[in-house]
Amino acid sequence: MLGIDRSVLLVGAYEDVHDGWERLSRDGHIGMSDAFQLVTAAANTDGGRLALAELLADTGRSSINDPDALSYLRIARDLPLPLGVQNHRGDAFFRSRSYTGLRRSRGHGIDIPLEFLYFDFAIVMVLGTLGDVAAVRERMRGSGYEPVVVRRGEANHAVGIVMVNEFKDTTFGPYNEVIFMAAAMPVEAPAPAKCVDFVNAFSLQSALDRGAATFVFKLWLNQLGPIDGGNDHLATNKELGTFQFTDRPDGTREFRSWDHALRDLVSGHVPRGMADPARMLADYAEASRRAATPMSGATTTIPVASRPDGSAGAATTWAFAVDWRRPMLQEVTPAQVGLQFGPVESARAFERLRFEPALSFYAPSGVGEIVQRVGDAPFEQRDRGVDLAAPRM
Repeated sequence: MLGIDRSVLLVGAYEDVHDGWERLSRDGHIGMSDAFQLVTAAANTDGGRLALAELLADTGRSSINDPDALSYLRIARDLPLPLGVQNHRGDAFFRSRSYTGLRRSRGHGIDIPLEFLYFDFAIVMVLGTLGDVAAVRERMRGSGYEPVVVRRGEANHAVGIVMVNEFKDTTFGPYNEVIFMAAAMPVEAPAPAKCVDFVNAFSLQSALDRGAATFVFKLWLNQLGPIDGGNDHLATNKELGTFQFTDRPDGTREFRSWDHALRDLVSGHVPRGMADPARMLADYAEASRRAATPMSGATTTIPVASRPDGSAGAATTWAFAVDWRRPMLQEVTPAQVGLQFGPVESARAFERLRFEPALSFYAPSGVGEIVQRVGDAPFEQRDRGVDLAAPRM
């Protein structure tokens, strides 16, 4: 790139988008294949995004006949593709999941998306037992939920989850997250739905496969946009944190996390591959058969219940629809994941529930969507239109 003026490249992308539009729209139809060409011409540049903004704001030029093409162009207009991330924004998963624009957040007064779409992520989950069922039940008191109980001999346990997410490309931009959760069912659910007999470690997954919600205790994220998105519209209790991910030569993914004051939250590691897939599949199948639940596939929807810190009221319900693509679920010992909780009170509180890891889940690349509460858009919707009276570049 030596000797090339970057401003020339920006102008070139700008003109390429406009020229492409004039050529592709001659038949009065802009579809998904046309949108792919226009986004390619925009080249992930400021100039290309400006051209897309002008074209999308000028509805008189030519109608965009396909809703998925319109969504794809809006995404390219508003969201620079992060460096080093493959573009999955045109994936078939999103053909029926449209992006329409932005709104102003209440928390920090910044623009956040109306739709929470996840184009590429790497997910780590450590599932295990929580020995103090009474304390878990107390944490859920008044929410409308109670913990799923796993019966193991004479002892009862709840199902705990530590989730550490690397969201590489979303409508919020890239961000990372750690969540402490427990499996829960609505109070009014039939009693048999709230209990699972322990057959092996996959019985914990069976509790989720039968439709249990993930009840959120606490979340930390490293970007203000998704913090506001969750707190404003999903009634979460998100706070600012910092993260580090390392794919180690021994075949594990290591994660570390800190709160806003750089105090340790939780750290550990999970396998990035499966040591004995056939045995793991057989164990999972047996646990599912005994629990009378289907085994989960790569595509699923996870119900979620959350409420702000200090709230004693009913939890807000939403869901995370995902396609994991290449999920790896396997039994582990506590030593294999090396989970360590830091001094932050929320982390210590989860540890005091007597969390013991039993299953490791890793999905290296997937897509998804957060399904928000219906009709919840109380704040000003903002769309980045462009004044067409302004001179072209």
